[in-house]
Amino acid sequence: MAQVAPFRGMYFDTAKVGDLSQVVTPPYDVIRPDEREAFAAKHPNNMVHLILPPAHPGDNPLENRYTRAAAVFRQWQQEGVFRRADKPAYYYWETRFSHEGRDYTRRGLAALVHLEPFHKGIILPHEQTFSKAKADRLELFKSSQAHFSPIYALFPDPANQILDELAKGASASPLLSCIDVEGREQLVYPVTDPDIQVAVYQALKPLQLFIADGHHRYETALAFQKWMKERYPLTSPRAPFNFMFMYLANLYDPELVILMAHRLLKGPRLKNLEVGGIVARLERHFDVTPLTPPPGDNAAYAHYIQGQLAAVGQSDTVFIMVGFGLKAWRLQLKEGVRQKILAREMHPALAALDVAVLNYLVLGKGIGLDAKALDDQETCKYSSKLEEVIHMLASKEARLAFVLNPTKIDQVREVAMNSLVMPRKSTYFYPKVMTGLLLNTILPGEEIVLPGEAG
Repeated sequence: MAQVAPFRGMYFDTAKVGDLSQVVTPPYDVIRPDEREAFAAKHPNNMVHLILPPAHPGDNPLENRYTRAAAVFRQWQQEGVFRRADKPAYYYWETRFSHEGRDYTRRGLAALVHLEPFHKGIILPHEQTFSKAKADRLELFKSSQAHFSPIYALFPDPANQILDELAKGASASPLLSCIDVEGREQLVYPVTDPDIQVAVYQALKPLQLFIADGHHRYETALAFQKWMKERYPLTSPRAPFNFMFMYLANLYDPELVILMAHRLLKGPRLKNLEVGGIVARLERHFDVTPLTPPPGDNAAYAHYIQGQLAAVGQSDTVFIMVGFGLKAWRLQLKEGVRQKILAREMHPALAALDVAVLNYLVLGKGIGLDAKALDDQETCKYSSKLEEVIHMLASKEARLAFVLNPTKIDQVREVAMNSLVMPRKSTYFYPKVMTGLLLNTILPGEEIVLPGEAG
């Protein structure tokens, strides 16, 4: 039983900060160091000061980047930088954007969701996580005791009744609106009508929720919940630390867009790589075709690579390998390999994934990276932007890259329904849910009230 509750959202006071586009950011895990500095310089109240606080020499357990972020958060509250809603609300959230020449409007619902261990089958993951990232976010949770950004999750509603019902309660004008850093329009409307809240709560109650983006933060929220229960053993089951701030969208929404996080490899584990040996090993399972990218800038190179991937189609498993001086090869999985090799090693729902083929036959068998290497964020980097991938190779920030097609939404559903997990960064739900439009502060003495079940 999913418990999806309204909450008293916290948000920037535009009378204090001005244009919201100057203070909201993408999630912490897609902000590069140079982008972090640009956001920090953009506005003194930009969210990177909270979600990506810098380390200082001499940091210790009592004074460090996390305690400083918490102190900044407290200071901003005291200065009136944030406002907090008087009444619990569901927040109807529209994101309007363009992708590959088409306009989209993704609709969502911001709310608090009761934390559930994965084995209960109420909230389901679909990706593996990085150990280091979870430890980092847990320390920020402990110090700040706030949800700075929502997890992005999906619920199954083929008739789209839930968001249609919620939209009925939205006012004519949004509470919060801005054009974000990527040029997307963000519109947020609180919905406080008690009847609509009850209808939405009851409709969501029997549904499973699938985590789309934010696996690290969800697992961190479970660890934070355990830590808080030890500190406050007599608090109510409806204490805020038993809930997580989420953005919920419809799994069947035709406006959902998934991109692929392309793989970039670097570091000492790759120092002895030799192109002839890699190609020879890959030829056991792939038809390997050398490509001849045209001379030109990174944008032209990226366009050519994308065209080579698209020419084969998404029904076949195809990768583009780029490296060794920006040389490129197309890797097409040989007929029968999936059935003969992958189907023996893993569940059919995983064997069907391009990213599983990449991890097992290319990164594992072809290059020799083990599970520890794939968990090392210094060895394996990710980017959904092909031009950025080419730039990182050209500037020697990465040595080798693999470009691949996106995972399909029905594959995400199939993996989650079978209680399986995909390799890390198998999906990039686009666009990311912005950080800083809504926040949730965690006050242990408060209780979350469920619609229709007050008291």
